[in-house]
Amino acid sequence: MITLEKVRNDGFLVNDTLIIEAIVEERRGDTSTEMLDSYFSSLEQYISKVKDVPVCCLRSPSDAPRCPTLDEVEDAKRSLKECLSDLFKLNMKDRLAEALSTLSRAEVGLSTSQASSVRAFWDRFGEFTSDFLSFEQDNSEFELQKLLKDQMFSKMKKCHEEHIEFKKLSKQIAEEEEECERKMEELIERKEKLESDWEVLMAESQEAKSKYAEHEKKTKDAEEKKRVAEERMSRSTTAWSSLKSEFA
Repeated sequence: MITLEKVRNDGFLVNDTLIIEAIVEERRGDTSTEMLDSYFSSLEQYISKVKDVPVCCLRSPSDAPRCPTLDEVEDAKRSLKECLSDLFKLNMKDRLAEALSTLSRAEVGLSTSQASSVRAFWDRFGEFTSDFLSFEQDNSEFELQKLLKDQMFSKMKKCHEEHIEFKKLSKQIAEEEEECERKMEELIERKEKLESDWEVLMAESQEAKSKYAEHEKKTKDAEEKKRVAEERMSRSTTAWSSLKSEFA
């Protein structure tokens, strides 16, 4: 705030025109924050649902019961045992075929049910081994996808945890912003009061200056009157002293 006299005399008017410039600060609203909060709230619900979904556990065919040991066909039994223990190794297919072929031709050392199981497996050997190899491939794919899914789930949880931290920081920033706005309002009020007091002080100063000029003139007039009175008094005193000396 400035006085009208200052506007007129200090160059604010150009061709009788006063130009006022204003700076407007655009403040971002909370729309983006609300949108982010809404998204991560839905993500939290999604994570909770995922936690409740049971994970299917597949059992390996290698857990199936193995055939008992046959003393009469020791080599075939040992080979069969090794093949069954490492069923999913591709290099075991030929050894398994050789052991089953030997056992399927054996006439002694096998019980009726054992011989039946060996023949049944040998008759469908190609189909069974193909099933096992397919399972190994599918199981590997399942483990890979499960691993990738777990990694993505961990990443989702980490993102959500960071969202919580960001939300706390956003709240702190908002509180600090409110505090800054409050202090700014106080500063503006103090500035306005200072400028107002300054205006009053300037008015008082101008009034004092004007009255000083008036009193300075009156003082000079009074001083001149005093000088004239002193001269008159000096003459009167001289005359009085002369008269007193004559009649004392």
